[in-house]
Amino acid sequence: MAILALFAVGVAVGWARFLPLPSISVQWNPRTSSEEYRPLARLQEGKEVLLVAIVSSNCFWSNLPETIEGIRAAKILVQRQALDEGLEFVTMGVARDMVASAGIEHLEEHGLFDEVLAGRGWLNSGVLQFIYNDEVPGWAATPQVVIIEQTVALDAGARRIEGRREVLRKLGAKEIEEWVAEGAVVDLSVDGSGSG
Repeated sequence: MAILALFAVGVAVGWARFLPLPSISVQWNPRTSSEEYRPLARLQEGKEVLLVAIVSSNCFWSNLPETIEGIRAAKILVQRQALDEGLEFVTMGVARDMVASAGIEHLEEHGLFDEVLAGRGWLNSGVLQFIYNDEVPGWAATPQVVIIEQTVALDAGARRIEGRREVLRKLGAKEIEEWVAEGAVVDLSVDGSGSG
């Protein structure tokens, strides 16, 4: 009888909303691959390979599952090639969104990055570096993946990036998807010829 009375009191308290009610939510992770890119970069001198993904939450093609999965897979595939060549590997996610928080949220769908730049639309620092720049000029479009070879220089505590060279650029969802389907092959030869 005491249990029944406690149950009745509990229902009355819950119904009257005197105490907060616990809520339970269940979320399924739609990821099919257990392999994800994890940043491993160290701050050390020498040549490194930089994969830059330029996307936008407002871009239809940047939101395609094939593009999102392609960028996730490209990071792993290019990292393996760089490590096989004895090079460091880093990633940068650039969200060409006006609102930084929307861009960051969109980049999270593409997996982890070593560095992210979001906000300011076409004036985004990453867009200016990898599209509107004489050193690494590109097309004003999203999505795209750019592979850069560069050298990290450390001099008396100062750090800088030198000798940036575009190795490859894949523009648009179809190019990214086809490139990844073929293994995301990148020519990291030291002769500077690269492949596009």
